[in-house]
Amino acid sequence: MGKELNAEAVLASIIELRASIAEQRVSMAEQGKRSDEETAKLRASIAEQGAELRASIELTNSRLDKTNERLDKAIEKLVENNNKIGSLTNKLGGIIESIVIPRIVEKFNEKGFGFDSVSSNVEFFNEDKTANLAEVDALLENGKFVIAVEAKTEMTVSDVNIHIKRLNVLRKIPRFKGKKIYGAFSTAVARKRPVNYALEQGFYVLQQPDVMAVKILDFPKGHSAKAW
Repeated sequence: MGKELNAEAVLASIIELRASIAEQRVSMAEQGKRSDEETAKLRASIAEQGAELRASIELTNSRLDKTNERLDKAIEKLVENNNKIGSLTNKLGGIIESIVIPRIVEKFNEKGFGFDSVSSNVEFFNEDKTANLAEVDALLENGKFVIAVEAKTEMTVSDVNIHIKRLNVLRKIPRFKGKKIYGAFSTAVARKRPVNYALEQGFYVLQQPDVMAVKILDFPKGHSAKAW
C-alpha cells in the first residue's frame, strides 16, 4: 500500500511539473509575442521618425538651394552696381580733373601764387621704386611754391590728419627742396568741425558747392596758411 501511494505521489508530481512547464511555455510564448509586438512598434516608430527626418532634411536642402539662388542673384546685382559705381567714379574723376582742378588753380593764382604746373593723381615712390611714399589728388607747383590738394566729397577730421602725414613725407622728397609746401582740401560738403579743424591746422579749404563754382574759405582769426 505504501508503495502504491508513493507511485501515485510521484505520478502527481510529474503531472504537476508538466503542467508548470506548460504554463511556463505559454507565459514565454506570450512574452515573446509581446516582445515581437513591441519590437514591431519600435521599428515602425524608428521608420516613421526616419521618414520625418528625411523629409525635414529634404525641406532644409530645398530652402538652402533657394537661399543660395537668392544670394547668387544678390551677388550679381552687387557686381553690376559696383561696375556702375566704378564707371560713375571714373566719370566724376574726369569732371574733377577737367573742370574743378583748373578752377582751383585760378583761385590760388588770384592770391598771387602764379602756378605754372598742375598734375592730378600724382604718386611718389622711394628711390628704388619699390614702395609708394605718398599719393596726391592734385599737385600745384612753380619755382617757389607747392600746394598738395586732396579732393573730397565730404572731408573728415581723419582726412586732415592723414594729409598732415602726407605733407611731412612730401617735405622730405628732394624734388621739393627749397620750396614752400602747403596743403589744401577741396570739398563739396563743408561740415563745420572738419573744416574748422583743417583751417586751424593751416590748410587751405576750398568749398566746391558744384563743379562750376569753387571758393577758398577764410581762415579763422589767429590762423593762417602753414608751410611745411
